[in-house]
Amino acid sequence: MSTYCTQAQVEDVFGVENVAAWSDLSNTDTADTARIARAIAVASERIDDVARTTNYRIPLADEDAATSVTVSDLAAMLAGIWLYEARGSRDFNPQTGEVAHRLEFKRLRAEQVLADIRDGRILLNALKG
Repeated sequence: MSTYCTQAQVEDVFGVENVAAWSDLSNTDTADTARIARAIAVASERIDDVARTTNYRIPLADEDAATSVTVSDLAAMLAGIWLYEARGSRDFNPQTGEVAHRLEFKRLRAEQVLADIRDGRILLNALKG
């Protein structure tokens, strides 16, 4: 199984305190590294699911076995969103009062990047095969 980002990269996108809080279902104020690892695994597998529909080799890496910034950033974003949603967070749009996911814009961006990779609009620095 591929792993496209680290806990530190997820924390770079969402902040150390947010990632710790979202990962901690017991409210102990301690990051749950096992849950963070699970989020990274889920995110990485989602990326691989899309890559399987393309002619890229899995894991997505270049000839030096390095993961592109595009892929690692995408994995970090998806992992953070998974942690946030798995906690059962609910948000509301202050203007409409409707339920509105406060990270929805990041989810939409991530899904668009995945679609662009799948459809060949984004060409990754990764081996094909």
